[in-house]
Amino acid sequence: MVSKEEVAKHNTRGDCWIIIHGKVFDCSKFHSNHPGEGINDQYIADHAGKDCTDLFEKFHNSDEPFEMLEDAEDKKSKVGIVYIGELDD
Repeated sequence: MVSKEEVAKHNTRGDCWIIIHGKVFDCSKFHSNHPGEGINDQYIADHAGKDCTDLFEKFHNSDEPFEMLEDAEDKKSKVGIVYIGELDD
């Protein structure tokens, strides 16, 4: 289990952890390859160290992004997303 306080420490472009649906992911190596990076001045790293569930839901309406997170959980990520663990409420 990972605390919100621990996630909050990883809040830079080079150390970018985010929370999605109660799960913690390290996107440090992924965010620069994100297809939407920079569109409308939206950057994953701007939300580093925070819960991004609402933004994730708002901008992702296909199965692919959800599958990418599942691959990370299964340690099969091909895009550099690393699953850290469950959020400790």
